[in-house]
Amino acid sequence: MKLFTLPSAMLICATFYAQAIAAPDPNFHIYIAFGQSNMEGQAAIETADKTVNNHFKIIATTTCSDPSRTNGQVSAAIPPLFNCSSVWGGSSGGYSLLDNFGEVMATKLPNVTIGVIPVAVAGTAITLFDKTGYSSYLSSAASYIQSRSAAYGGNPYQRIIDAGKAAKEVGVIKGILLHQGETDAYNASWATAVKKIYNDMLTDLGLGADSVPLIAGEVLSPGQCSSANTQIDALPNTISTAHVVSSNGLSGQSDNLHFTHASYKTLGERYATMMLSLLKTSGTTPSSSSADMILSSSSSAVSSSSAANTPYKVHSIPGTIEAEDYDLGGQNAGYYDTDPENETTLYRTDNAGIDTASGAYVYGWVATGEWLKFTVNVEQTAVYNYTARVASKSENASFTLSVDGFDFATIAVPNTGDWKTFEEVSGTTTTLGAGTHTLKLAVDAAYFNVDWIKLSLPIERIAEGALTNNDAESYEVYNLKGKKIAVFQASKASKESSWNIVRKDIPAGIYLLKSRNTRKVLQIMNTK
Repeated sequence: MKLFTLPSAMLICATFYAQAIAAPDPNFHIYIAFGQSNMEGQAAIETADKTVNNHFKIIATTTCSDPSRTNGQVSAAIPPLFNCSSVWGGSSGGYSLLDNFGEVMATKLPNVTIGVIPVAVAGTAITLFDKTGYSSYLSSAASYIQSRSAAYGGNPYQRIIDAGKAAKEVGVIKGILLHQGETDAYNASWATAVKKIYNDMLTDLGLGADSVPLIAGEVLSPGQCSSANTQIDALPNTISTAHVVSSNGLSGQSDNLHFTHASYKTLGERYATMMLSLLKTSGTTPSSSSADMILSSSSSAVSSSSAANTPYKVHSIPGTIEAEDYDLGGQNAGYYDTDPENETTLYRTDNAGIDTASGAYVYGWVATGEWLKFTVNVEQTAVYNYTARVASKSENASFTLSVDGFDFATIAVPNTGDWKTFEEVSGTTTTLGAGTHTLKLAVDAAYFNVDWIKLSLPIERIAEGALTNNDAESYEVYNLKGKKIAVFQASKASKESSWNIVRKDIPAGIYLLKSRNTRKVLQIMNTK
């Protein structure tokens, strides 16, 4: 029997031994997760969190009595995944983004078991995970950092490597997840340090960067450490196989630092969405049935129909999707319509309810549960801004947009006063992966008309680095609900002209303009 060569402190359960007799299971996908407090999880664990998917496992990196698990043992992924409940004082905290990452991955890949290797220490700088620099850092670190590191044998990096080597005997390491930076991600040296740690992990575990990407998440923004996102967002410039998950629109606890339970859940889903898009792009989706699960949508009972939809047009993102250009294939394929009497013969004979308004074709006559599908080509993996041109006389109309079964925006349609009086509503998506996908518009609550949906790259990505003069300032644009919708750079002399360029891509309304340099906030009007 082949056994693992591990430090004596690292125990491997009988299940691990039994599995090691055979070759690693290609359908046991394992993810390393490391970082500081927001990776550890600082939200209270709810009763429902204790019920986990049978295909979601933890390769324990600590020995705990609650939940019961042994260092190195494969166990059910019951929270808290990082450390033990006793560390948190019972059930006072410990729900992490990793909890929902695993749940989403296991649900979307039903033929795969998802395993996670969790190692995180609240408050730490990235240096704690540097295998050559951790010791000197830890010797002068705060006592709570030292005690939490002690739970990982005093060397968190080595605990990751030990667990990773054991995991490779039974499965395949598919990715490395990072959430860290509140402490020290404020200059380019942070990205350089992350690159060294990532490369060390790949080397020590015999992994390739092309098959094991790094996924990093933004910190809470607005938040007391949100300026760290400048370096986090730039990480792909230093590591070509790094990808960044947005925290846009997520809410924080009263400390203005840690995410709420609901936001941890959303952030975990965003990590999963990114990973699934990378698996699909690399062609390593495990099986046809799993691929079907990723690509299917679940907004209504009939959405899982096997009917094939083919493009009426291939829509490019960034770009504008005209609602009347939904896919071919008819009922249950390109669209689902509950009332054929609402169909017209306008524009095309394969008709889900096209109408005319203000000289344009629009999608109308909608009812709850109906939907359209569009074939889209996403040109680059990114968070996008969306704008939808809509009209309604209802107070409660809404619809949801999803890509390959993942919801990325729920849009509340305002009462515009008339079915043919249109307004633009906007927001920000979760991360959309590059490649060809199926976008779905699902009606949550009737009644409304949709003319088009525009998806564009955030202004920050377009304008970043465009200025070289020393007096450049960065500005954040927030709507009155406190949601950041754009970022741009401008010199002091060109602030007004730069704003005139930016405002063309956002709807009319009142906004708050915040200087990242001075922290001053101005109220501005966007008229069109």
